[in-house]
Amino acid sequence: MVRRMQQTAVHNNAVVLSELPVERSEVSSVLAMLESEPLYMEFLMSPVIFYRKKETVEKKISKAAGLSKAMTDFLLVMIKNHNERFIPDILREYLRIEDEKAGILTAELYYVDESDLEADKKKAGASLEKLFPNARFNFVAKQDKALIGGYLVRCKNYEIDRSYKGQLRQLQNKLYGR
Repeated sequence: MVRRMQQTAVHNNAVVLSELPVERSEVSSVLAMLESEPLYMEFLMSPVIFYRKKETVEKKISKAAGLSKAMTDFLLVMIKNHNERFIPDILREYLRIEDEKAGILTAELYYVDESDLEADKKKAGASLEKLFPNARFNFVAKQDKALIGGYLVRCKNYEIDRSYKGQLRQLQNKLYGR
């Protein structure tokens, strides 16, 4: 239940961010900065550094990075409310929301063999187009050798399992009447 509350808080904050006058490129650059500089996140999340010090440093970083006042203020509110650890997730959710507004859906594609990845993307795209006719897809590919062969794709609340492991599970269910 706690995890669900965190997901809701992340989503709600991303929605708020999407209503502010910030550019997608600005959000992307902040996310890239947070992901490439682990010491930055460590500093923000430190329980021994007081808010005022974090605020001062964040203002300097935002100014040096050329961030807008809206983006800087958003980050400062997150820090003031002790939500620093959620900032990267909020920024990713913001990007997902913006993509969805533009008709681009993110799909997680689990594959086995690197050499089959492009073919798996095409097959998964064709299957997803039946569910989401007017959408374009941004695939996040993740290798999973446990699938044995084939692929598995997840998009929104849908899962299409075309893996050998999934086919074996379906066969087992038929044989044992599950």
